[in-house]
Amino acid sequence: MPYRYTAYTIDKNVIEGTIDAEAEDLAKERLWQLGYKVISLKAIRPRLSFRQQFPTFFGVKSRDVIVFSRQVATLIERGVSPFSAIQVLREQIQNPSFREIVSTIIEDLKEGSSFAEAVSRHPQAFPTIYCRMVKVGEKTGNLQDVLKQVSEYMEKEKAALKRVKMAMIYPAFILLVACGVVAILMTFTLPPLIDMFTEFEAELPVTTKILIGTTGFVTGYWFYLAPAIVGAAVLAVLYIRTPIGRVRFDRLLLRTPLLGQIITKREMAHFSQTLSLSLNSGLPMVEAMDLAIRTSQNSVMVNALDGIRTQMIQGRGLYQSMSSNQVFPPLMVQMVNVGEQVGTLSKDLETVGDFYEQEVDERVNMMLSLMQPTLILILGLIVAFIAVSVIMPMYSIMGEI
Repeated sequence: MPYRYTAYTIDKNVIEGTIDAEAEDLAKERLWQLGYKVISLKAIRPRLSFRQQFPTFFGVKSRDVIVFSRQVATLIERGVSPFSAIQVLREQIQNPSFREIVSTIIEDLKEGSSFAEAVSRHPQAFPTIYCRMVKVGEKTGNLQDVLKQVSEYMEKEKAALKRVKMAMIYPAFILLVACGVVAILMTFTLPPLIDMFTEFEAELPVTTKILIGTTGFVTGYWFYLAPAIVGAAVLAVLYIRTPIGRVRFDRLLLRTPLLGQIITKREMAHFSQTLSLSLNSGLPMVEAMDLAIRTSQNSVMVNALDGIRTQMIQGRGLYQSMSSNQVFPPLMVQMVNVGEQVGTLSKDLETVGDFYEQEVDERVNMMLSLMQPTLILILGLIVAFIAVSVIMPMYSIMGEI
């Protein structure tokens, strides 16, 4: 990413310019190495194209990166240089957004950048762990193996996320149908019937009175209710985006029955797989923990990992640091203890990650097996309540006639 800086030189002259770096701290370090004292440093935000502003529709898919990485690794194993491999593969890329990114990477490589530096300039396509692993692979001369490992890691993450999304489609559809049925009944079907009940002055049961009151309130004040609901949703989203709001929301999710267990086990699987991949690639433990912190999606987990990293910097081992934190299950803590003692920590973490992935699948299936009949039952009760509330007064009116 380019940064615009203003700095003092050794001769006390003020200069301005731009510098490319992966992060702001690295930009400051490079300027310091050049003998400059930084006054100000700001990232240069490029003007986004229409395709970049709507990445959901036109962006790079993780599958594109996975296939690209495996193909690059295969060509490198065949004796092709990374630069030539990327040039050959560019013409085979179908996604225009990703082809544009690869073209930019090729230009960066021509200008002398390393592959890790080139991909790090495109965080929308290449995640942080990908860039770090590639950097290690280039230093150790083991780029093809690292690319294979990180592509397998990304594929596992993609498959796990896809399973959870697919599992939630049916419950979401049932909820949508339920809301649609209730909205149609209360908007179009019930108002004429309520007018008929009022006209005949029939004796109404309690359920019908409740239904009439609810329908009258919704139809009479919908222009207040709709903005209120939308406003409350917007305020909730804005609050969750604040640091304290995010922590409270994530803590609430972890305490939710069934869902909390799924999120916890998913975080454990993600942490184990990330740490295992980092250690296998040759990263030191502290830097591997830093990667795990950056790639975690749960703020409670991030705070726990940050505390562990601090204790490790102070000289404690991973097992000692984890055992004092209740976020981590006893099974994981004991496996880490065994791995540190025997010297097979990365392999044991991979085993733990696979175990928790299976646990996530089982918990998701269990939740769905409970959720589907529950949703159907709730929908049936709502429809039955409305039907009884409408039919009973009709019998009363017919009897008077």
